[in-house]
Amino acid sequence: MIYLNRFELEEEEYRHAVLPRDHALVRGEPINQPIYEQDLQWRLKIQPFTQGGFEAKAVLVNRNHLNRLINASRERGLRTKPKERDPADVQRDREKAAYRAARKVRHFALEIRADRLLTLTTRHILTDYDDVTATWKRFMRVLEAANAKFDYIAVPELHKSGEHYHIHAAINGFVRADLLRRCWQIALGGKGNEQGVNALGNVDIKQQRRRHKDPAKQCLGIARYISKYITKSYLEHHQFNRKRYWVPRSIKLPDSTGEWMRAETIAEAVQELYVRFDPALMIEATKDNSLYITDRNTAMIFFRYLPTDNNLLPMPF
Repeated sequence: MIYLNRFELEEEEYRHAVLPRDHALVRGEPINQPIYEQDLQWRLKIQPFTQGGFEAKAVLVNRNHLNRLINASRERGLRTKPKERDPADVQRDREKAAYRAARKVRHFALEIRADRLLTLTTRHILTDYDDVTATWKRFMRVLEAANAKFDYIAVPELHKSGEHYHIHAAINGFVRADLLRRCWQIALGGKGNEQGVNALGNVDIKQQRRRHKDPAKQCLGIARYISKYITKSYLEHHQFNRKRYWVPRSIKLPDSTGEWMRAETIAEAVQELYVRFDPALMIEATKDNSLYITDRNTAMIFFRYLPTDNNLLPMPF
């Protein structure tokens, strides 16, 4: 454990090379200039959320590799299937894709402040992935017609038998259970009044509400839960050119920002973050077990702050 209150840094000598908001990660253009000449340098990325709070990650990156990724030309639309590759390379790329997708799903769940988790099951009906996608879209249309639309982030999962799919969805807001089940029956091709052995499927609702937990922690628990399924989906049941999660187009994450850091070691990076952010934020992240520091494989410092009614701290951006 690194005790943050032991670090000191002269603030007047400290300057950030911040990437402008209108220029962040623009393809074909250079990123902001790193501070040092060496290849490996610390870079900080901040993902804010509309309702307050943020996630921040400082990583030791190869700046030349990062420049190549940003300036690389990429094809739009559906990708062409790659040629035969080494299985180890394929597995490595899938793990990276799973990590990126899980991060995105977690961010969307935190953005909408998800407070409920739905699990939509069927009686061995949805056996094809395209049918799962079409059924979910039909379910959303039926809910909208019933004036019961809500924000969501949904992830399909193949049943452990490998024969059919069910869907997990993190949502925000109250929706009557009987209405959800009726609309789900209709989306599956029924009339909406099927029950018992005649039911085509079911909707299970879980709400992580405990008196000793605040809404931010409830939301974080749901975000972790739903992101776990996207990781499993990528690694165990990967399908080429198939999106592994669904989110309404109306939900947009605020633009993330990136900046190069002055630090050269992991200890200096922690010191710098302590100056860059309000000390109260760093202390709160430590108390909330949302601060993670490692030098294993890739040196990284991660922390998160989600405001609560009893703990509103000023944002550093």
